[in-house]
Amino acid sequence: MDQLSFERIAFNYRLSPDNLRRHPKFTEVRNRMVEGILAVYAGDHLTNRLLLEQGRHMSFLTVLCLHAAQDPNTPSTWLTLGKLQREITEHGFASRNRVEAQVSALKKYGLLAQQPQAADRRIRLLQPTAKMLARDASVVRLQLAALAELEGDPSAFNSVLSPDFHRAIRRASVERLQDIDMLMHSHSKLSAFFDHDCGYLILLILLSNAAKNGGMRANTCFQRLATQTGVSRTHVRRLLEAVRDKGLLSFSGRGGHDIQLTPAMWDVADQWFAEELAMVELIAGEARAERAGGKIAA
Repeated sequence: MDQLSFERIAFNYRLSPDNLRRHPKFTEVRNRMVEGILAVYAGDHLTNRLLLEQGRHMSFLTVLCLHAAQDPNTPSTWLTLGKLQREITEHGFASRNRVEAQVSALKKYGLLAQQPQAADRRIRLLQPTAKMLARDASVVRLQLAALAELEGDPSAFNSVLSPDFHRAIRRASVERLQDIDMLMHSHSKLSAFFDHDCGYLILLILLSNAAKNGGMRANTCFQRLATQTGVSRTHVRRLLEAVRDKGLLSFSGRGGHDIQLTPAMWDVADQWFAEELAMVELIAGEARAERAGGKIAA
């Protein structure tokens, strides 16, 4: 997919991302959400490497969405490896071989199980484990809590605590998977963070550190970031060199000391968070409409 600037992408949001950014509490809410997501990811290097890269992240979401959308009476909806491979390759998120490798890794490390279908035990269905569902629910909960603060109506989002509503959100997300992927692609200046293993985690660490140091100084280096995220120092260096070349940060010395974020970094990061929240609100609204018996918008 071609890289698009976020000015050229337009979704039918119910909330304006620009209005979210202008909210007087946006910075405070953004910082709280960043810290919350970092807490979810903290210390779990292996799982982060399995999930925190755009293709693998979209595959992870596809598993959750197809699982939530299954109908026991409709075999075409059953989450088999073959169905998952078809859906992911048709969307262009990953190749069939890459999907199979990720499924194998997710099973090995307790995020995904495989079990016989009740009516036909020859058919093996993929099943997200409690660990996988809890990780996703934790992030969704943080996103909806942020929306509640920015919208001023916490009661509208409290049902995220319900497993049924979490499932409804992921069921509604089936029709939005391509939009979510396009949204990530549209933020081309952040592409290095999305496209590299644990890149999104590195982005969150940089934003968190800088927010605590006046907004610009990240107070870290290549080696420290490598240790925090479980990737190599070379991996971090190459990622941050790509980000530097886009004008989002600077650093000095061979070890990448004195990493400084630029105003452009905060601008593109804030645009990303605002659009991400607007997308989450759109999907949550569609999930509520489905639960109330309404029709989910296409």
